Amino acid sequence: MKHPHSEQLLIVIILLLLCACSNETLAVSSRVTPIPSKESTSRRQIPPTPSQNASITQQPLPKGLLKPGYPVLDWVFNISCNQAINSYDNSSIDTAIAYDSTAWLYPSDGHLVEGWQACDQATLLQQASAKGLPFLLTVGVDSQWSEQELAQYIDRAASQPQVACTPQASTLICTIVNWAIAGGYTGVIIDFELVKVNYPHIRMKFARFMQELQRALHQKGLLCGVTLIHKIGDSPQDDPSFHGNAFEDWKLLSRIDFLVIMVVDQDLSLGKPGPLVSVPWVEKQLDYLWQTIPQALSKTIFEFPLYGREWLQDAQGKWHPGENETCQQVSVQKASHSLLPSDSRDPTTPEIAWNDGSDNRHELWYETTSSLLAIMTQLQDKARILLNDPDYKLPTSFWYRGAECRGFFGAGNALKTFYHDQAAM
Repeated sequence: MKHPHSEQLLIVIILLLLCACSNETLAVSSRVTPIPSKESTSRRQIPPTPSQNASITQQPLPKGLLKPGYPVLDWVFNISCNQAINSYDNSSIDTAIAYDSTAWLYPSDGHLVEGWQACDQATLLQQASAKGLPFLLTVGVDSQWSEQELAQYIDRAASQPQVACTPQASTLICTIVNWAIAGGYTGVIIDFELVKVNYPHIRMKFARFMQELQRALHQKGLLCGVTLIHKIGDSPQDDPSFHGNAFEDWKLLSRIDFLVIMVVDQDLSLGKPGPLVSVPWVEKQLDYLWQTIPQALSKTIFEFPLYGREWLQDAQGKWHPGENETCQQVSVQKASHSLLPSDSRDPTTPEIAWNDGSDNRHELWYETTSSLLAIMTQLQDKARILLNDPDYKLPTSFWYRGAECRGFFGAGNALKTFYHDQAAM
């Protein structure tokens, strides 16, 4: 037999439960701010609103690393070092310098050696010091070492008990720190690109290595940066470069002082002639960054190519990539051959083609001042929407100084005009 008040009591209980459920839903939705998906960040979609971005606290670039009005980092490679010095002589230095190849790492035991190409390093350092500009040591690994050997080095370096980096310290991390101190550098950039991606727990171990290196560098007042191989997804199906970049977990690396995304060599990742960088490709990388580590966008430097690449098709129809070509070399190629109609219909991806004496086709895809600035403008505009910041200036880097087209750098030239014009918009 039912209690006379059971039905009324049941109604009260149901109303209380509904009210509690409604309050909990409001509490959860007030704490969660949705991050735009890849579709919502496309140019065809409605841009994220300020309220969507309000909860994302940006990690800024280290103070003094790049100039606020001209946030540029120059890469100087040993093979083009003297060209870079001449370039600086012809136009004032305004940027931080990342000197590549002054520290090649031997994964076998962790010792470092200087690059073999001729370079007046002292003059380069003096030029930067005279302007009070940061001078960053880039630590790379020669391609003669296997992916397995570099992965094993990362494992050992991350697993060693860490010690204070005195001049006598011999840990793998202190070897890098002490080399940077002895050279008078402002900081270190780790540029590892040949790592075995299926080495056990390599993503965690590389992140641990970078965290320990940053901690040791900070104890000496030095900065820590890392290059990131271009990435647009987290599986081989989504990203043709997955085999090369899978050891880098962007979420685990997001606390490093600054990140340099290498938006170069799109053609090599696809294994065929084509642009070295393009608007759709670089926008996919910005989308991936925003979905993965949106808080790090403001401290991310996008590295663009200051070179072109020639591809040769053999008699069997297979394509083979050649060496990088400077802007000056591209001009010589244009004047030396009877050019065929270009395959490119995009002004931001210039290309020339010709047949050699054996009737084998050559294609040379390259960058010009106008093509690079068009891509940079598109990327900066999209980042400004994501950040809800109309004054954001895209931090850029260029591989490599000395190969640029005339009029790209220097007072009153194209790059400064880009930053000045964009600031006035």
